[in-house]
Amino acid sequence: MNNPDFLIVGGGSAGATLAARLSEDPATNVLLIEAGLDTPPGSTPADITDTFPSSALNPAYFWPKLEAVRFPDGSLHPFPQARVMGGGSSVMGLVALRGMPSDYDRWVDAGAQGWGWSDVVKYFRKAENDLDRDQSQSEARPYTIRRIPQNEWPGFVTALERAAVAQGLPIVPDINETPGDGFFPMPVSQKAETRSTSASCYLTESVRKRSNLAIMPGTRVKAIRFEGDRATGVVAERGGETIEIAAREIILCAGAIHSPAILLRSGVGPADELKRIGIAPVADREGVGRNLQNHPYLHFGVTLPSRSRLKEHLRRFAIAGIRKSSGLEGCTEADLLIFAFGRVSPRSFGPDVAMLGAALYAPYSRGSVTLTNADPATPPHIDFRMFEDPRDAPRMAKAGRLVETLLLDPAVAKTYNDAFLLPPTMALNQFNKPGLLGGLLAMAAKLTLNAPPAVARTLIGPAIRPGRWFANQHSHSSLTDSEILGAAVPMAHPVGTCTIGRKDDPQAVVDSTCRVYGVENLRVVDASVMPRIPAANTNLPTIMVAERAANLIRSKAIA
Repeated sequence: MNNPDFLIVGGGSAGATLAARLSEDPATNVLLIEAGLDTPPGSTPADITDTFPSSALNPAYFWPKLEAVRFPDGSLHPFPQARVMGGGSSVMGLVALRGMPSDYDRWVDAGAQGWGWSDVVKYFRKAENDLDRDQSQSEARPYTIRRIPQNEWPGFVTALERAAVAQGLPIVPDINETPGDGFFPMPVSQKAETRSTSASCYLTESVRKRSNLAIMPGTRVKAIRFEGDRATGVVAERGGETIEIAAREIILCAGAIHSPAILLRSGVGPADELKRIGIAPVADREGVGRNLQNHPYLHFGVTLPSRSRLKEHLRRFAIAGIRKSSGLEGCTEADLLIFAFGRVSPRSFGPDVAMLGAALYAPYSRGSVTLTNADPATPPHIDFRMFEDPRDAPRMAKAGRLVETLLLDPAVAKTYNDAFLLPPTMALNQFNKPGLLGGLLAMAAKLTLNAPPAVARTLIGPAIRPGRWFANQHSHSSLTDSEILGAAVPMAHPVGTCTIGRKDDPQAVVDSTCRVYGVENLRVVDASVMPRIPAANTNLPTIMVAERAANLIRSKAIA
């Protein structure tokens, strides 16, 4: 497509949604560029369609060599970011939460006019085809969501529900429509046996047949091309060759890590920092790459007797959750989140272990995305600075303590053999290895997990260090705060690095219609524009951002 009206960079949760919505206007030409592979209808890989997140274990779907600093100590660790059509929606754990109404009202307080709860809830509903709601109230929506029926829950999760109620938490059937503290069946992005992604739900066969929509996978954008302060196109790499693509308007949908990196490489960002690495500034915007936020979380594993397990044939992951307010002074409501997972692997031993995740869903700590040099092949430097704000660590410890308390409930303790605090690694990676070695380890895991509990406990302990065993129904070894905090890692939920805000706010990057300050014909539409991280996994809020931005763009809204 030559000189399209809109060139969308990134086919992830936002980009695929935006491409589908903008191309609804037959007079508008849209070109969607994705660095990773395409996943068209009928040719989507099985590990992406799987309702267990097997795709999270496939390195082909992620940016290579991407690392991040977790804590202010400066140590680097691998950090996964999707590079495939559908982006995070194609590799995530399928959780479909909106967040709290107060999250979005705080966006307005931060300068994002028109992005309060009353403004955005209609766009959540526009996207959500929630199979558990009364479908007579509205027409079908594109993005299918459901909850795992209780008759499929493993006995371990059923016992957790009873323990949560005993602690005074209400049961909330639809946590998205009735947000607040409580125990709830987890809304998940799937049909009965197929994952929902922005690619499968928005870039459908009929959408792809539109003559005004072109899709270019396997194309990595290096930088935006400017004439003065006007964006005129992009410089990209495709098949080992450098190409230039012109467009009337460019929309970055590359996510909270790569959207700011593209802006910085293109000369949009803190002018002094750009000059130091040899990049000529186009627009001096201090906030590009700043305000980086993420959810810290950790995992507990429990080995299960056969009576407490998910049925082996079920490909289920997230089953239920708990929202809980920490109650710490000055902190927001429902700032802690607990996840209950029914299996840990797509292999046969997967249901023999369940997990509980504990997360801080309203962190105050802020990090940054910066460049170390001007070379587009060099990954950006990601620094989360987790727990740097003194309000965060006590609440993360409180989330871990909540899980510990639930596991010590006598009714829950009867449903598992042993409970372990897991090491600070992305959860599925520590249970799953690829290839022949992975197959051999899976066989060993199956034998270990079905051995007598004392034998299993002895074999698992050394394998999960610095994690450790801490409880069963007969004994308990208390966890320390330092152990809980040391087990935490950042989720794949970065936001805030190109935040919406007022023009006079030096940290703001885009206006309320997502147009980049200081330049023309350039917008950012993805999780990077969120001023505050919502108390939710960020896929569904990102789709909401794209739905609302599409409406603003098509309406030719003026900030």
